[in-house]
Parts: sequence; C-alpha cells; structure tokens
Amino acid sequence: MDWFPRRHAIVLARSSLGRLAYLEKTGIIVPQRAGHPPRLEILYSWEQILEIRAISRLRQHLSFQTIRKILQYFDDHGVGRTLRDKHLVISHHGVSWVQPNTTATPQVIHLVSYGGSFMGQFVLVPVEADASDLGLSRGIAGPPPPKVVDLEHFRQKVRLR
Repeated sequence: MDWFPRRHAIVLARSSLGRLAYLEKTGIIVPQRAGHPPRLEILYSWEQILEIRAISRLRQHLSFQTIRKILQYFDDHGVGRTLRDKHLVISHHGVSWVQPNTTATPQVIHLVSYGGSFMGQFVLVPVEADASDLGLSRGIAGPPPPKVVDLEHFRQKVRLR
C-alpha cells in the first residue's frame, strides 16, 4: 500500500491542513504515524485520500454533522465506513444511498431527511414491458396504460388527514 506524507495528501486530496486536522480529530480519517519524535511523520493511504476527496465533494452540499450521520449508519449496518465507493443521491428531500444488489433490482435507502419527510427503504423494480404492453405502439389499441401513483400527492393527502 502506498503512503503519502501530509504535505502530499493536501495536494492529492485537494484539501487543507485544517480540514485534515478536523477529520482526524473527529475520527473520520485517522492517518498513520511513522518515525520517532521530533521527526514524527503523518502518512495517509491512497484510500484515505480518496475518502477525503469524497467528503470534500459532499461537503459542498451537506454539513459535517450530516456526513457523520451517514458514516455512522454505514458503520452500524456493517457496510463499510467509507463514502468513496457508495452511490449517494442528494436531493431537496435528503440523502439516499443507491445500494447495488446482486440481482437486477437495486435498493434505495433514505439516509437523511430534510423537513420531516419519509425515511425508510425502497426497492426499485425494473418494469419489463415493451411498447405494445403499455399501449404505446402506433395503430394498435393495447391495454390501458398502467396507473401511475404520484407519491408527493399521496404524501400531501396523508398530511391533511
């Protein structure tokens, strides 16, 4: 495994000395130490540098507190306390993790919610239908198109009750 001194890690991770110190202080990224005082060298692995870059990108949209919550969720559920290899989706509703599955149906897990919206787990199921099944082919009157449920409209109806 390659190790990089702190001065190189700052450049490779496109970060700052203060950010690296904060990540170490909070326990998010803990570098290795080599040598003996007073020549103690702080070293970062390539995986840690990639993690710092992922955190920096997320930090453009999320607070450190939110990022720590996401990392804690991953840690609690045994999926690896890393962000660099996860597919996260940030929307005005919150943060969701698209978890690839061994089958063709990925799962979407809603990690962080804004404004008290629904939190939970969703399973995406691919629709296996051709155009004629949906009544979209020209000149052929097929069965009526499937009913589409507007989830936001449904949530508003539930809130009004």
